[in-house]
Amino acid sequence: MNPPTKIPSVSVVAATRGRPENLAQLVPIVLADESVRHFVVVIDGDDRDSLALLSSLKAHFERLVFAQIPHAGHLRALDVGVALTDAEVVLMLDDDVVPMAGLATAHARAHANESGLVLVGAMPVQLPTRRADIGSLLYARDYLAHCARIEAGEHEVLDQLWLGNVSIRRSDCLSVGLHSGRFTASYHYDQDLGFRLAGAGLVGRFDPSLGAVHRHRRTNAAFLRDARRRGAGVAHLHAVHERLGAFDPAVFTQDLPAPVATVVGHLGSSRVAPLVARALLGLAGALDSLRWESGRVVLAKLARRLMFVRGATAGEIAGPLAADANDTTAPATLGRFGAPSGLDTHRDQSREAPAKLAVG
Repeated sequence: MNPPTKIPSVSVVAATRGRPENLAQLVPIVLADESVRHFVVVIDGDDRDSLALLSSLKAHFERLVFAQIPHAGHLRALDVGVALTDAEVVLMLDDDVVPMAGLATAHARAHANESGLVLVGAMPVQLPTRRADIGSLLYARDYLAHCARIEAGEHEVLDQLWLGNVSIRRSDCLSVGLHSGRFTASYHYDQDLGFRLAGAGLVGRFDPSLGAVHRHRRTNAAFLRDARRRGAGVAHLHAVHERLGAFDPAVFTQDLPAPVATVVGHLGSSRVAPLVARALLGLAGALDSLRWESGRVVLAKLARRLMFVRGATAGEIAGPLAADANDTTAPATLGRFGAPSGLDTHRDQSREAPAKLAVG
């Protein structure tokens, strides 16, 4: 009789900034799973409210570990989190992704007797019962289309890696490194990571039974900012990864009717793109008040396309509006808060694009 399979130990790691209300819900849910060795939260930048909340929760949840670093970007923050646990498997959750009961255990069980696995769970968007913001509505549709393509075998998981509910063995995280100094865009860093994991010989697998819900919310301003970042991220992916070939901004307009494609390409590459995009969203809001959903969606998609092109041709917004931009000069200095005993906290810490690039 074969001995029972040993399930590897597992920790959950999340990077956060400016969303303490999400953490207040997430910490008890994650740590309700008794198999979770640590829930490591890394505050990526100045965020007094999240720091105060985690400090107060630490007294009630001894497996909660947290640190604060100078703003350095999502993957650098996750790298720090991986260094702060010694579990064999790391489940990386976004701070607005709410896991089903026992999700971490289910991820860990799937890694038993397997090495080199990147396991991606499902996280469909939970839209509000009332009218959803247009950014979340389009994101939800993009995500479902992405999952359908993955399940149909149209794309490899690691060619279209979408972070938020992903587990990897800690040793693989450390050997490959989640953050790459070559990829400096603030969007599509997960796809860059997928390419690098595949290059290191890891294999991706999508398992929709590993469920969570994504409580995605976006203001109109954030929606347009994200679209610009996405366009810049796609262009940067092509610059960093030769396998993608030379980048052509026409990828964002090639499926449009020729007159529309010409206008979007021309306006998108000009300085008026943000103004026109905001005007289109204003009209979309007016159509929303009239309950004309299809018209609202068409105008929002056109606004998004303009900002895709603007980002690809002019780059990301500089300054404080670049809300999640990686600062490649910021040191990943650990804070003094919540470090678990017995761990070395000074160890070396050294959508869409194609489908996720979704131009619709």
